[in-house]
Amino acid sequence: MPMDAQTRRRLVSMYDDLGVLSIYVNADPKQEATQPPWATRVEHGLKRLVESTDNELRKTLVKRLDSLSIDLERLVRPSSPGRGRALFVALSDGETVNVEMQNALTDRIALSNRAHISPMVGAWAEGSPAGVVVVDGKGMRVLDHRFCMSEEIDELEFILDTGEWRKLQGPVKARSFAGGRTTQSSSPQYDLFDYKVAEHLQKFLAATHTTLSHYAERYGWEYIVISGEPELVEATTKHFDKNRIKPKVVPSQLVLGHFTAPQVGDAVAPELAAARQNRDDALIERYMEAPRRRAAGSEQVLEALQEGRVERLLLERDSVWSGQTISPGYVLADGIAIEDEEQAKAVEKARLGEEMIESAVASDAEVAILGGNSKLPEDTTGVAALLRW
Repeated sequence: MPMDAQTRRRLVSMYDDLGVLSIYVNADPKQEATQPPWATRVEHGLKRLVESTDNELRKTLVKRLDSLSIDLERLVRPSSPGRGRALFVALSDGETVNVEMQNALTDRIALSNRAHISPMVGAWAEGSPAGVVVVDGKGMRVLDHRFCMSEEIDELEFILDTGEWRKLQGPVKARSFAGGRTTQSSSPQYDLFDYKVAEHLQKFLAATHTTLSHYAERYGWEYIVISGEPELVEATTKHFDKNRIKPKVVPSQLVLGHFTAPQVGDAVAPELAAARQNRDDALIERYMEAPRRRAAGSEQVLEALQEGRVERLLLERDSVWSGQTISPGYVLADGIAIEDEEQAKAVEKARLGEEMIESAVASDAEVAILGGNSKLPEDTTGVAALLRW
Protein backbone atom coordinates (compact mmCIF):
# COMPACT_ATOMS: atom_id res chain seq x y z
CA MET A 1 0.00 0.00 0.00
CA PRO A 2 1.18 3.58 -0.56
CA MET A 3 2.41 5.55 2.44
CA ASP A 4 -0.13 7.97 3.93
CA ALA A 5 -1.05 9.42 7.33
CA GLN A 6 -3.33 6.48 8.17
CA THR A 7 -0.61 3.92 7.40
CA ARG A 8 1.88 5.96 9.38
CA ARG A 9 -0.41 5.97 12.44
CA ARG A 10 -0.95 2.25 12.07
CA LEU A 11 2.80 1.58 12.05
CA VAL A 12 3.44 3.85 15.02
CA SER A 13 0.87 1.93 17.10
CA MET A 14 1.90 -1.54 15.89
CA TYR A 15 2.91 -3.59 18.98
CA ASP A 16 3.27 -7.31 19.67
CA ASP A 17 4.41 -9.08 22.83
CA LEU A 18 6.34 -11.70 20.84
CA GLY A 19 7.77 -9.11 18.46
CA VAL A 20 7.19 -7.16 15.27
CA LEU A 21 9.43 -8.10 12.36
CA SER A 22 10.33 -5.06 10.22
CA ILE A 23 12.01 -5.58 6.85
CA TYR A 24 13.19 -2.63 4.73
CA VAL A 25 14.35 -2.98 1.13
CA ASN A 26 15.92 -0.46 -1.23
CA ALA A 27 15.28 -1.87 -4.71
CA ASP A 28 17.77 0.29 -6.58
CA PRO A 29 17.20 -0.28 -10.33
CA LYS A 30 20.91 0.33 -10.94
CA GLN A 31 21.71 -2.80 -8.93
CA GLU A 32 19.35 -5.21 -10.71
CA ALA A 33 20.82 -8.63 -11.42
CA THR A 34 19.78 -12.26 -11.60
CA GLN A 35 19.87 -12.24 -7.81
CA PRO A 36 19.43 -8.58 -6.74
CA PRO A 37 21.83 -7.59 -3.93
CA TRP A 38 18.95 -6.40 -1.75
CA ALA A 39 17.35 -9.86 -2.01
CA THR A 40 20.62 -11.45 -0.91
CA ARG A 41 20.88 -9.06 2.05
CA VAL A 42 17.32 -9.85 3.16
CA GLU A 43 17.94 -13.59 2.86
CA HIS A 44 21.17 -13.42 4.88
CA GLY A 45 19.66 -11.05 7.44
CA LEU A 46 16.66 -13.28 8.11
CA LYS A 47 18.97 -16.28 8.47
CA ARG A 48 21.11 -14.43 11.03
CA LEU A 49 17.99 -13.33 12.87
CA VAL A 50 16.62 -16.88 13.11
CA GLU A 51 19.99 -18.19 14.33
CA SER A 52 20.13 -15.56 17.08
CA THR A 53 16.74 -16.40 18.66
CA ASP A 54 16.05 -18.95 21.37
CA ASN A 55 14.05 -22.16 20.82
CA GLU A 56 10.49 -20.94 21.42
CA LEU A 57 10.85 -17.67 19.58
CA ARG A 58 12.76 -19.43 16.80
CA LYS A 59 9.89 -21.85 16.19
CA THR A 60 7.40 -19.00 16.00
CA LEU A 61 9.65 -16.95 13.74
CA VAL A 62 10.34 -19.84 11.35
CA LYS A 63 6.63 -20.68 11.16
CA ARG A 64 5.73 -17.06 10.46
CA LEU A 65 8.42 -16.71 7.78
CA ASP A 66 7.14 -19.86 6.06
CA SER A 67 3.68 -18.31 5.87
CA LEU A 68 5.18 -15.12 4.40
CA SER A 69 6.97 -16.74 1.46
CA ILE A 70 4.77 -14.99 -1.12
CA ASP A 71 5.03 -11.60 0.66
CA LEU A 72 8.82 -11.92 0.92
CA GLU A 73 9.15 -12.91 -2.73
CA ARG A 74 7.09 -9.88 -3.75
CA LEU A 75 9.11 -7.61 -1.44
CA VAL A 76 12.43 -8.33 -3.19
CA ARG A 77 11.14 -8.84 -6.74
CA PRO A 78 12.73 -6.22 -9.07
CA SER A 79 9.44 -5.68 -10.92
CA SER A 80 7.41 -4.94 -7.77
CA PRO A 81 6.26 -1.32 -7.38
CA GLY A 82 8.32 1.21 -5.47
CA ARG A 83 12.03 1.65 -4.97
CA GLY A 84 11.63 1.80 -1.20
CA ARG A 85 9.62 -1.10 0.26
CA ALA A 86 8.87 -2.33 3.74
CA LEU A 87 7.08 -5.27 5.31
CA PHE A 88 5.91 -5.30 8.94
CA VAL A 89 4.66 -8.50 10.57
CA ALA A 90 3.35 -9.14 14.09
CA LEU A 91 4.62 -12.58 15.10
CA SER A 92 1.66 -13.42 17.37
CA ASP A 93 -1.27 -13.03 14.98
CA GLY A 94 0.44 -12.47 11.62
CA GLU A 95 -0.90 -8.93 11.13
CA THR A 96 0.92 -7.63 8.05
CA VAL A 97 1.50 -4.15 6.67
CA ASN A 98 3.15 -3.58 3.28
CA VAL A 99 4.43 -0.18 2.22
CA GLU A 100 5.97 1.00 -1.04
CA MET A 101 7.28 4.40 -2.13
CA GLN A 102 9.69 5.91 -4.64
CA ASN A 103 11.93 7.31 -1.90
CA ALA A 104 15.05 5.26 -1.23
CA LEU A 105 15.03 3.22 1.99
CA THR A 106 18.06 1.51 3.49
CA ASP A 107 18.07 -2.31 3.60
CA ARG A 108 17.45 -3.33 7.19
CA ILE A 109 15.84 -6.00 9.35
CA ALA A 110 14.67 -5.33 12.90
CA LEU A 111 12.83 -7.31 15.56
CA SER A 112 11.39 -5.71 18.68
CA ASN A 113 8.03 -5.31 20.40
CA ARG A 114 7.17 -2.36 18.16
CA ALA A 115 7.51 -1.72 14.44
CA HIS A 116 10.90 -0.24 13.53
CA ILE A 117 9.81 3.15 12.23
CA SER A 118 12.82 5.49 12.14
CA PRO A 119 13.57 4.89 8.40
CA MET A 120 9.90 5.57 7.63
CA VAL A 121 9.90 8.73 9.77
CA GLY A 122 13.00 9.90 7.88
CA ALA A 123 11.34 9.20 4.53
CA TRP A 124 8.25 11.10 5.67
CA ALA A 125 10.36 14.14 6.56
CA GLU A 126 11.75 14.43 3.03
CA GLY A 127 8.77 13.23 1.01
CA SER A 128 5.61 14.00 3.00
CA PRO A 129 2.36 14.55 1.06
CA ALA A 130 2.04 17.86 -0.75
CA GLY A 131 -0.44 19.32 -3.19
CA VAL A 132 0.61 20.77 -6.51
CA VAL A 133 -1.75 23.13 -8.32
CA VAL A 134 -1.10 24.09 -11.94
CA VAL A 135 -3.05 27.18 -13.08
CA ASP A 136 -3.32 28.65 -16.56
CA GLY A 137 -5.90 30.13 -18.94
CA LYS A 138 -7.73 26.79 -19.13
CA GLY A 139 -8.31 26.55 -15.39
CA MET A 140 -6.61 24.39 -12.78
CA ARG A 141 -5.04 20.94 -12.42
CA VAL A 142 -4.69 19.48 -8.93
CA LEU A 143 -2.06 16.83 -8.15
CA ASP A 144 -1.12 14.82 -5.08
CA HIS A 145 2.67 14.57 -4.72
CA ARG A 146 4.26 12.26 -2.16
CA PHE A 147 7.49 10.29 -1.88
CA CYS A 148 8.70 11.25 -5.38
CA MET A 149 5.42 10.30 -7.07
CA SER A 150 2.73 12.60 -8.51
CA GLU A 151 -0.85 11.73 -9.38
CA GLU A 152 -3.44 14.02 -10.93
CA ILE A 153 -6.59 13.95 -8.81
CA ASP A 154 -8.75 16.68 -10.35
CA GLU A 155 -9.03 19.12 -13.22
CA LEU A 156 -11.14 22.25 -12.84
CA GLU A 157 -11.94 23.62 -16.27
CA PHE A 158 -12.55 27.33 -16.76
CA ILE A 159 -15.62 27.66 -18.99
CA LEU A 160 -16.95 31.11 -19.81
CA ASP A 161 -19.94 31.70 -22.06
CA THR A 162 -19.12 34.82 -24.07
CA GLY A 163 -21.73 34.21 -26.74
CA GLU A 164 -23.75 37.30 -25.83
CA TRP A 165 -20.70 39.50 -25.34
CA ARG A 166 -20.07 42.16 -27.99
CA LYS A 167 -16.49 42.13 -29.19
CA LEU A 168 -16.17 45.71 -30.50
CA GLN A 169 -13.44 46.85 -32.83
CA GLY A 170 -11.81 50.26 -33.24
CA PRO A 171 -10.44 52.80 -30.78
CA VAL A 172 -11.97 53.32 -27.34
CA LYS A 173 -13.66 56.63 -26.59
CA ALA A 174 -12.74 58.01 -23.19
CA ARG A 175 -13.12 61.28 -21.29
CA SER A 176 -10.11 63.39 -20.53
CA PHE A 177 -9.52 63.87 -16.82
CA ALA A 178 -8.15 67.37 -17.52
CA GLY A 179 -10.89 69.07 -19.51
CA GLY A 180 -13.71 66.59 -19.71
CA ARG A 181 -13.40 66.40 -23.49
CA THR A 182 -13.97 63.12 -25.28
CA THR A 183 -10.75 61.66 -26.67
CA GLN A 184 -9.78 58.50 -28.49
CA SER A 185 -7.54 55.91 -26.82
CA SER A 186 -4.98 54.04 -28.86
CA SER A 187 -6.07 50.73 -27.20
CA PRO A 188 -8.48 48.73 -29.36
CA GLN A 189 -11.68 47.54 -27.70
CA TYR A 190 -10.84 43.85 -28.12
CA ASP A 191 -8.25 44.42 -25.36
CA LEU A 192 -11.17 45.22 -23.07
CA PHE A 193 -12.75 41.91 -24.06
CA ASP A 194 -9.58 40.01 -23.13
CA TYR A 195 -9.33 41.97 -19.88
CA LYS A 196 -12.88 40.94 -19.00
CA VAL A 197 -12.07 37.26 -19.68
CA ALA A 198 -8.96 37.53 -17.49
CA GLU A 199 -11.03 39.10 -14.73
CA HIS A 200 -13.50 36.20 -14.80
CA LEU A 201 -10.60 33.69 -14.78
CA GLN A 202 -9.16 35.28 -11.66
CA LYS A 203 -12.55 35.15 -9.94
CA PHE A 204 -12.85 31.49 -10.92
CA LEU A 205 -9.43 30.69 -9.45
CA ALA A 206 -10.13 32.64 -6.26
CA ALA A 207 -13.29 30.58 -5.72
CA THR A 208 -11.38 27.26 -5.76
CA HIS A 209 -10.12 27.68 -2.20
CA THR A 210 -12.96 25.48 -0.88
CA THR A 211 -12.03 22.62 -3.22
CA LEU A 212 -8.32 22.92 -2.39
CA SER A 213 -9.06 23.00 1.34
CA HIS A 214 -11.05 19.78 0.95
CA TYR A 215 -8.20 18.04 -0.87
CA ALA A 216 -5.61 19.33 1.61
CA GLU A 217 -7.51 17.73 4.47
CA ARG A 218 -8.32 14.54 2.59
CA TYR A 219 -4.75 13.89 1.44
CA GLY A 220 -2.96 15.33 4.46
CA TRP A 221 -0.86 17.87 2.57
CA GLU A 222 1.90 19.65 4.48
CA TYR A 223 2.62 22.01 1.58
CA ILE A 224 0.71 23.19 -1.46
CA VAL A 225 2.66 24.45 -4.47
CA ILE A 226 0.74 26.92 -6.66
CA SER A 227 2.42 27.25 -10.07
CA GLY A 228 1.66 29.50 -13.03
CA GLU A 229 1.74 33.14 -14.08
CA PRO A 230 2.18 35.44 -11.03
CA GLU A 231 -1.24 37.11 -11.34
CA LEU A 232 -2.97 33.70 -11.54
CA VAL A 233 -1.02 32.35 -8.55
CA GLU A 234 -1.97 35.47 -6.58
CA ALA A 235 -5.63 35.08 -7.54
CA THR A 236 -5.64 31.41 -6.46
CA THR A 237 -4.19 32.14 -3.02
CA LYS A 238 -6.26 35.28 -2.46
CA HIS A 239 -8.60 33.77 0.15
CA PHE A 240 -6.28 31.16 1.68
CA ASP A 241 -5.51 33.06 4.89
CA LYS A 242 -9.13 34.04 5.42
CA ASN A 243 -10.25 30.42 5.11
CA ARG A 244 -7.37 29.04 7.21
CA ILE A 245 -6.09 26.54 4.67
CA LYS A 246 -3.59 24.47 6.67
CA PRO A 247 -0.79 23.57 4.21
CA LYS A 248 2.01 26.08 3.85
CA VAL A 249 1.73 27.76 0.46
CA VAL A 250 4.75 27.58 -1.86
CA PRO A 251 4.19 30.04 -4.75
CA SER A 252 5.95 29.10 -7.97
CA GLN A 253 6.39 30.90 -11.30
CA LEU A 254 6.87 27.65 -13.20
CA VAL A 255 4.46 27.31 -16.14
CA LEU A 256 3.55 23.63 -16.25
CA GLY A 257 0.30 23.54 -18.17
CA HIS A 258 1.41 20.90 -20.71
CA PHE A 259 3.51 18.81 -18.31
CA THR A 260 2.53 15.25 -17.40
CA ALA A 261 2.01 14.40 -13.72
CA PRO A 262 5.53 12.89 -13.30
CA GLN A 263 7.05 15.90 -15.09
CA VAL A 264 5.18 18.28 -12.78
CA GLY A 265 6.50 16.37 -9.76
CA ASP A 266 10.08 16.55 -11.02
CA ALA A 267 9.74 20.26 -11.79
CA VAL A 268 8.49 21.29 -8.33
CA ALA A 269 10.75 18.91 -6.38
CA PRO A 270 13.52 21.52 -5.82
CA GLU A 271 10.98 24.07 -4.54
CA LEU A 272 9.48 21.54 -2.14
CA ALA A 273 12.98 20.59 -0.95
CA ALA A 274 13.73 24.28 -0.31
CA ALA A 275 10.47 24.65 1.62
CA ARG A 276 11.37 21.68 3.82
CA GLN A 277 14.86 23.11 4.33
CA ASN A 278 13.29 26.37 5.51
CA ARG A 279 11.03 24.40 7.85
CA ASP A 280 14.01 22.62 9.43
CA ASP A 281 16.05 25.82 9.69
CA ALA A 282 13.10 27.51 11.44
CA LEU A 283 12.96 24.66 13.98
CA ILE A 284 16.67 25.05 14.73
CA GLU A 285 16.26 28.82 15.06
CA ARG A 286 13.37 28.26 17.46
CA TYR A 287 15.56 25.87 19.43
CA MET A 288 18.36 28.43 19.65
CA GLU A 289 15.96 31.11 20.90
CA ALA A 290 14.58 28.97 23.76
CA PRO A 291 17.51 28.27 26.14
CA ARG A 292 15.20 27.50 29.06
CA ARG A 293 12.92 25.18 27.12
CA ARG A 294 15.31 22.92 25.30
CA ALA A 295 17.35 19.77 25.86
CA ALA A 296 20.68 18.98 24.20
CA GLY A 297 22.22 15.55 23.74
CA SER A 298 20.85 12.07 24.33
CA GLU A 299 21.06 12.14 28.14
CA GLN A 300 19.02 15.33 28.57
CA VAL A 301 16.56 14.36 25.83
CA LEU A 302 15.92 10.89 27.29
CA GLU A 303 15.31 12.39 30.72
CA ALA A 304 12.85 14.91 29.26
CA LEU A 305 11.10 12.15 27.28
CA GLN A 306 10.66 10.04 30.39
CA GLU A 307 9.09 13.03 32.15
CA GLY A 308 6.78 13.74 29.21
CA ARG A 309 8.19 17.25 28.75
CA VAL A 310 9.20 16.99 25.07
CA GLU A 311 7.12 18.98 22.62
CA ARG A 312 9.26 18.17 19.56
CA LEU A 313 12.14 15.74 19.16
CA LEU A 314 14.87 16.92 16.76
CA LEU A 315 17.17 14.39 15.08
CA GLU A 316 19.70 15.04 12.33
CA ARG A 317 18.88 12.70 9.46
CA ASP A 318 22.49 12.10 8.42
CA SER A 319 23.61 11.33 11.95
CA VAL A 320 23.79 7.88 13.52
CA TRP A 321 20.48 8.62 15.28
CA SER A 322 18.65 7.88 12.06
CA GLY A 323 20.90 4.91 11.36
CA GLN A 324 22.24 6.30 8.08
CA THR A 325 25.78 5.22 8.95
CA ILE A 326 24.75 1.58 9.34
CA SER A 327 25.75 -0.56 6.36
CA PRO A 328 22.84 -2.02 4.35
CA GLY A 329 21.54 -5.35 5.59
CA TYR A 330 22.33 -5.03 9.28
CA VAL A 331 19.94 -6.71 11.70
CA LEU A 332 18.74 -4.71 14.70
CA ALA A 333 17.69 -7.34 17.22
CA ASP A 334 18.86 -8.67 20.56
CA GLY A 335 21.39 -11.48 20.34
CA ILE A 336 22.95 -10.31 17.04
CA ALA A 337 26.70 -9.94 17.55
CA ILE A 338 28.41 -7.23 15.49
CA GLU A 339 32.15 -7.64 15.28
CA ASP A 340 32.94 -4.29 13.67
CA GLU A 341 33.30 -1.86 16.59
CA GLU A 342 32.32 1.23 14.59
CA GLN A 343 29.22 -0.47 13.19
CA ALA A 344 28.31 -1.80 16.64
CA LYS A 345 28.33 1.73 18.06
CA ALA A 346 26.23 2.99 15.14
CA VAL A 347 23.69 0.19 15.66
CA GLU A 348 23.43 0.95 19.38
CA LYS A 349 22.84 4.63 18.69
CA ALA A 350 20.27 3.76 16.01
CA ARG A 351 18.45 1.62 18.57
CA LEU A 352 18.58 4.52 21.00
CA GLY A 353 17.21 6.83 18.32
CA GLU A 354 14.36 4.38 17.69
CA GLU A 355 13.63 4.29 21.42
CA MET A 356 13.50 8.10 21.55
CA ILE A 357 11.12 8.22 18.58
CA GLU A 358 8.85 5.65 20.22
CA SER A 359 8.86 7.58 23.52
CA ALA A 360 8.11 10.83 21.70
CA VAL A 361 5.18 9.31 19.81
CA ALA A 362 3.83 7.72 23.01
CA SER A 363 3.77 11.14 24.71
CA ASP A 364 2.15 12.91 21.72
CA ALA A 365 5.37 14.78 20.90
CA GLU A 366 6.23 15.69 17.30
CA VAL A 367 9.28 14.09 15.69
CA ALA A 368 11.39 16.11 13.25
CA ILE A 369 14.12 14.45 11.20
CA LEU A 370 16.30 17.32 9.98
CA GLY A 371 17.62 16.87 6.47
CA GLY A 372 19.81 18.66 4.00
CA ASN A 373 22.22 21.18 5.49
CA SER A 374 20.16 21.82 8.63
CA LYS A 375 22.51 21.10 11.51
CA LEU A 376 22.00 21.34 15.26
CA PRO A 377 24.74 22.90 17.44
CA GLU A 378 27.74 20.64 17.99
CA ASP A 379 27.02 20.17 21.70
CA THR A 380 23.81 18.26 20.84
CA THR A 381 25.69 15.51 18.94
CA GLY A 382 22.77 15.35 16.54
CA VAL A 383 19.83 15.05 18.95
CA ALA A 384 17.88 17.75 20.77
CA ALA A 385 14.38 18.61 21.90
CA LEU A 386 12.04 21.57 22.31
CA LEU A 387 10.32 21.26 25.68
CA ARG A 388 6.78 21.92 26.82
CA TRP A 389 8.03 23.38 30.06
